[in-house]
Amino acid sequence: MVAARVTKWALAFAAICGSASVAAAQQADNPIKSVMKIIGFATDAPKAQDFVVQSRPQKDPDYIPIFQPPPEPARPALKDKDLSALKGDLDSVEKRADAVRSAFPPAAKAVAEQQADAKKAKSTPASAGQ
Repeated sequence: MVAARVTKWALAFAAICGSASVAAAQQADNPIKSVMKIIGFATDAPKAQDFVVQSRPQKDPDYIPIFQPPPEPARPALKDKDLSALKGDLDSVEKRADAVRSAFPPAAKAVAEQQADAKKAKSTPASAGQ
């Protein structure tokens, strides 16, 4: 008789917990959540740390339309002279990296294998049936 009564109460409690919505369970003043916290099935979210609170915007961001192009950058495009200077800088960095790579045997071997694979892929015709 006692076991049947405990089973009925357990089923009733399970039905109440199951019928509570997830959104309602997240509210701080929800009685179901307080019962679940006592049992150990629910917890409170910890307070965000200071650096997280400071990095968040003060107000909600504005709505961003989906199919609208992004705004143009504030910085103008590079002129031909600036672009060639930038390419020269990148070429010098690339040459420096090649020199370091050639001095390191495992890296030189990996580059050689990669170039050999690329040549093999170019010489092998792609399958037309795929």
